[in-house]
Amino acid sequence: MKKILFMITIIGLLFGLTGCWGKKEIQSQVYVTGIGIDFAEDEFTVYIQAMNFANIAKQEGASSLKSVPNIIGEAKGKTIQSAISKFEQKAAYPLYFGHVETILLSENTIKEQVKAVVEYIGQDHFLRYNSNFFGTNQPIKEIFNSDSFFNYPSLYTVLHNPDPLTESNFIIPVQKYNKFISTYYEPVGSFIVPGLKINQSHFSEGEEKKQISALMGGFVISNQEYKGWVAKEDLSGIKWTSNQATTVPLSLFDEKVSVLIIKPERIVKVQEGTRPTYKLMVRGRAELVQNEDNISIDRIEEAINKKVKSDIQKSLEIGDEINADLLNISETAYRYHLKTWKPSEIKSFDLNSVEKIDVNIRVEKSVNYKR
Repeated sequence: MKKILFMITIIGLLFGLTGCWGKKEIQSQVYVTGIGIDFAEDEFTVYIQAMNFANIAKQEGASSLKSVPNIIGEAKGKTIQSAISKFEQKAAYPLYFGHVETILLSENTIKEQVKAVVEYIGQDHFLRYNSNFFGTNQPIKEIFNSDSFFNYPSLYTVLHNPDPLTESNFIIPVQKYNKFISTYYEPVGSFIVPGLKINQSHFSEGEEKKQISALMGGFVISNQEYKGWVAKEDLSGIKWTSNQATTVPLSLFDEKVSVLIIKPERIVKVQEGTRPTYKLMVRGRAELVQNEDNISIDRIEEAINKKVKSDIQKSLEIGDEINADLLNISETAYRYHLKTWKPSEIKSFDLNSVEKIDVNIRVEKSVNYKR
């Protein structure tokens, strides 16, 4: 009897084990890596970018890579989901959205339909909140079809992998969708959706110019409203005040002096009054990597601090023009001094709210030329 009970228990456990009944071959699905959303004439145009796994597999030691184009899908619909459904009805294989790395919005979508995008991403359980979040004012198809170096797949471009660029050459914050959604409903500050444009001025392969997608500015959203496009040059104050930059290269004295600013840190002091005003301090250290004319360290430090202060002032002025706190300075008062002022008083941030900018960056390491 014990043996019979033992056998029944073993057989029962075997039925409980998971198997391969639901398995799918890797080539039996289309793996979507990017979603682009445009909006015009009361209609969404949704683009999907999918990649060939054969292209990715060739990264493992192939000596010469042949370009394998991405699959770009395009469908229109009154809603984002209705356009997606049209893809699913006409694709040769099921579309799988669990590998989406990047969500790319057109300027029109950022202007008028961010709420629809938020709703769509929130209800689709395959889309992850840690996806890259970009905008563009160029055709989305061109960005999805932009070139990569050495014919690597698009996964190795700034569109899908911006971290190496931002770590070695910080331009503006490239933040994931989860950061966007956490600040979208905040009454103060702003979120900058990094803007991609095709750059074909700096790289070529043979005689052919490479069309590389690059960060060229950002779309500013504040208090759930679109405030406008700001070029990269006008956002330069952000790299000194975001507390996210690890290394910022800087050229001075007609590009004869180059320094690397390491981890610039901002400190915001809130000063009491009828409304909050601020003292902004930036601290950091610099490594001197080029000094052609042997300019003194004192002069270089003076030029660095003057340049950083000028960049910050410029971004404050641009922010004032579009009525947005680009540097998120008022966030400090909102987080820590909400009992002192009403939210409306904190939201009244403008150019005059920053009473003092104090920059102190010291050169701690000089260039050592090889002899």
